[in-house]
Amino acid sequence: MLTFDYPHRKAFDAAKAHARAEFPKESCGLIIDGEYVPCTNAAEDPTKDFFIAPQEMQRYLSSNIEMIVHSHPGGPYFPSKADMEGQARSAVPWAIIVLDAERIADTPVIWGTEVPLLPILGRPFVHGVADCYSLVRDTFRLGKDKLAEQGIEWPYEPIDLYDLPRDDNWWTLGDNFYVDHYAKQGFREIPMEEARPGDAFLIKIRSSICNHAGVLIGGDQIIHHLPMRMSRREPAGIWGRAAEMWLRYEGNA
Repeated sequence: MLTFDYPHRKAFDAAKAHARAEFPKESCGLIIDGEYVPCTNAAEDPTKDFFIAPQEMQRYLSSNIEMIVHSHPGGPYFPSKADMEGQARSAVPWAIIVLDAERIADTPVIWGTEVPLLPILGRPFVHGVADCYSLVRDTFRLGKDKLAEQGIEWPYEPIDLYDLPRDDNWWTLGDNFYVDHYAKQGFREIPMEEARPGDAFLIKIRSSICNHAGVLIGGDQIIHHLPMRMSRREPAGIWGRAAEMWLRYEGNA
């Protein structure tokens, strides 16, 4: 994902060549045992979507499929909600190659539960891959010992939260992502004055609904990830006062 030393560089060189050959259509293929295998895009409109026909996928189901790769001609440099849903169904990592008529991104966007996590602090922002929800989820996934290695004081052992597919700018599309899902994830609302390390907060940023989240850590600090910024640690005061809701994880009964 993003800036880590991603695997299969030779395979991605082949995937990039395939993406260029198929432009302006979306290319698609598989990485199997470290080699890129191009597939036919059978989507109804291959300039806007990709689909690998079941009869073609059937040929590879007994193989070691390590990754599903497709291109985004003209962008965006992040997965769509449909991409995130497809990755979750496939249970293998996905990658996106972004290109236009002249240029092609050096580094693919790679995501999936099996992909190594970036450090919590200093991540570049990529919707659906390294955004504010990803930061909250990954903080809980890592737990106190792994976070301590990154200089972050955290009270919980590793906790798996759901990976929730989401549209970019979901708060402008009638989706109340955080409010609709926090209770299902095992959180309950608490008063601000009861907040302690390990609690999460929700904020409205130029929105009528809560569209940003972060977590309180030790040392009276928060960590969060805003668009067009690196993920960061900041003093809790101003963010705590701006929070619309404070949430505590208590697990699912």
